[in-house]
Amino acid sequence: MNRVYNNEAIIMACIVHLLRRRNMDMPISYIMVTLLIDNQLGAIIRKSQNFEDLSDLISNQGLISRKLASFGPYFINAMVILKQSKVIDISDDVVQLIDYSFPDENLRSKRLDRIIKDAHVLLDMCSNLSSKEIYNKLNVQL
Repeated sequence: MNRVYNNEAIIMACIVHLLRRRNMDMPISYIMVTLLIDNQLGAIIRKSQNFEDLSDLISNQGLISRKLASFGPYFINAMVILKQSKVIDISDDVVQLIDYSFPDENLRSKRLDRIIKDAHVLLDMCSNLSSKEIYNKLNVQL
């Protein structure tokens, strides 16, 4: 499969999985998807005990802004496809899942299985943080 389409499909599955746990604003969904999709950033999630560890490791390496720019077009395309397919709804900058029939498990992708495991950890780490706090602590340069 073409890697571009594969990334978009995996990002769509990642977005849906995150939204099954909670609604989120666009900036949080964008940064979470980027953290989860990238192999290098995913490894940092698995090494971290909490968000402070995660933010220290990521900000010290200075990777996040470049990764956000790299995955941005895939994220936007995935959001547009999900919105046009009526899987998600976006209102007042809040993204919510409206079609729960989108497959979430048994998609036979080792990469997606890893991303889903990491998503649970990341959501727990960031559960009490705002978008602004996450972006600031990760030292995101917009």
